Amino acid sequence: ADHGLDLAEKDFTVNTVAGAMKSFFSELPEPLVPYTMQVELVEAHSEYARGVPTHLPPQPSPSPSKFTPYQLVCRHVSVSHNHRVNLMTSENLSICFWPTLMRPDFSTMDALTATRTYQTIIELFIQQCPFFF
Repeated sequence: ADHGLDLAEKDFTVNTVAGAMKSFFSELPEPLVPYTMQVELVEAHSEYARGVPTHLPPQPSPSPSKFTPYQLVCRHVSVSHNHRVNLMTSENLSICFWPTLMRPDFSTMDALTATRTYQTIIELFIQQCPFFF
């Protein structure tokens, strides 16, 4: 609720902040990448990424000056720019965050066999953040 919170002045570890982000996204009623969009993205991926949506559904924002949740996640990409120091490439970030951002139903065989596809989709969002936003 505190939009002025400066994490840099707090004594939080990077893992604590990342864990808080994952916890927040996992508690949303619907995943950040809605289930309906997941179907489209998996289909687009299977067709070699032709027709990947160039827009994302609108998300409520606390105020017009605040980023949407998608933008906040993509802004996290700056972590991958320092991958030589922190070892968090866009691939590593996508491996950590795709299950929280997409939350597939693992009770189906389709979801189980598509895990690499889901991870690749999130990696693409991280890599192509400037294109999407």
